[in-house]
Amino acid sequence: MMLNNRKWVSAGLGLALLVMALPLYGASAAPATGAGALTLEQVAKEIEGKKPSPFYLEWKETSTFENGTSKVVSYKQWEDVPNARYRSEVNYDGSDKTMSTSIINGDDGVFITEGKTSKVKLNGMEWDGFSKMSKRELKALLEYNEAPVFKGEETLLGRTAYHLSGASKPLNRKFTDAEGIERVEKGIAPAREQWFDKETGILLKETTTDPRGGSSESIVTSVDFTPVFGCDTFRFEASTGGTAAIKVTIDGAAQSFEQPPVIVEGSTLVPLRAIFEKLGATIDWNEKEQSVTAKKGTTTVYLKIGDTNATVGGSAKTLEVPAQIVNGHTMVPVRFIGEALGAEVKWEPSSQTVVITNK
Repeated sequence: MMLNNRKWVSAGLGLALLVMALPLYGASAAPATGAGALTLEQVAKEIEGKKPSPFYLEWKETSTFENGTSKVVSYKQWEDVPNARYRSEVNYDGSDKTMSTSIINGDDGVFITEGKTSKVKLNGMEWDGFSKMSKRELKALLEYNEAPVFKGEETLLGRTAYHLSGASKPLNRKFTDAEGIERVEKGIAPAREQWFDKETGILLKETTTDPRGGSSESIVTSVDFTPVFGCDTFRFEASTGGTAAIKVTIDGAAQSFEQPPVIVEGSTLVPLRAIFEKLGATIDWNEKEQSVTAKKGTTTVYLKIGDTNATVGGSAKTLEVPAQIVNGHTMVPVRFIGEALGAEVKWEPSSQTVVITNK
């Protein structure tokens, strides 16, 4: 379904900047040299005019701070803008484990981060993905940097790219504080180098250098502009678990839960409180710690949201995936039920049923 005439919503990606309403081509520009060379204005208009098409890419953002420390964030992006379908996976500091996932399919979205899952309705607004972010970064260079210039064509990832550059520039932002006093916040736009894919207008690389110290590099490491998306790429159930078909029985009795089981990273997660209470345990939730303490007889179970480590009767246990909150319910891997309370847990694949027997 094509989605037209929508407003854009920011995805909060690492390169996103606050862009003020200034004329797009108001900055001074120096043309590239050579007979018949394109000007900055021509290149910018060409990039702006590119219609987004489906793609898959991987990119990495490295930020180096004034104190010499650095942070690396890696992304995987699937985009099918004509059909309003987006997927983003993020990990930090070289970890191979996905730390957060965002999926948008039309007007619906789901976000999984730090063990918590939430669903949203866009209510007529469009998602702001990587292709839109690319144009926003171009606009930032044109508006905020000193003497932006088109430096010519170069090759990145075997593709022809437009190279743009802009020097750092002082920026003063006027605002009125909570007491009604007008103030001026002094800042500076870092120097930028940008490389845009000539064919698609996608930002392939950007470097920034702050004269006060600090720098960043955002670079696409892999890209496919003719992707074949899998059937699960934009399907919520593939990440949050399309789990209505998964059934649970306790001592032979079928169970019904407000939050049904979900599948996360190949593991079946079940609602902790509902099942623990059925097995005779009491549950205490610590909002500040985001932790759960369960007691049954002389056995005490302790775990925290987003952590794979738990303790059972004073012994350390490791969960297959972290405990997490899904629609307000604490979910844990089904195998943990047996380890925690001594119940027997079996999986019957033919009937998609978790069979729990209370010993």
